Order: sequence, then C-alpha cells, then structure tokens
Amino acid sequence: MADTTTTAIPALETLIETALGRKDTATAQADIALAGTLLQTLVPVIVARAAPNLDLAGIDAAVTKILTGITDLKTAIETMPATASATPAAAPAPEKVEAQRPVVPGQPAR
Repeated sequence: MADTTTTAIPALETLIETALGRKDTATAQADIALAGTLLQTLVPVIVARAAPNLDLAGIDAAVTKILTGITDLKTAIETMPATASATPAAAPAPEKVEAQRPVVPGQPAR
C-alpha cells in the first residue's frame, strides 16, 4: 500500500484548535486528534476505491495550503495592531458628478 499520510488533516486539526482558542479542553484536543487520525486513515482508502485516478497528493497539498492560509489569516486578524484599524482623518469625498446619458431614439428619456 502506498504512503497514505496526508498533511491536510493535521492542518485541519490546527485550524480547529486555533478557532477554539483558549476555550478548548484536554478532552476537546483528544477528540480532535482522534478525528484527525480517523480521517487520516479513512480518506485515502475511500478515495483510492471511489476514484483511483484522482491525484490525492495534489489535492492534499492544495487543501493543506487552504487550511494553513485560513489559520494564518485568523492569527493575523487577531494580532492586527490597534493603530492599523483606526482610520486617519481623511479629506471629504469629492462630489459625485454623473455623466450625461446618451439619448437613444425610440427610448423614453430618463
């Protein structure tokens, strides 16, 4: 049997743990690890039987990038400096000027 180790499952576990923040307990962490182990074992077997021509390694790499990116985005949002969120005093927006609409023969004017 080929190597069935995927990196997407640990990335999903990390995302879930990051989303839980400090509210997670040892039981929750154990449940996440158990679910990850189950998925790590079952997904390659199911995919190999259901779609043997599917590039599991390529899909795994893509899903890993997505999940890692989401985790990084959540972390970046949480650690964004307070000064970056404050909007500096801006000049008033310029007055909106609409262009004249062309007149089409046979159509009512607006």
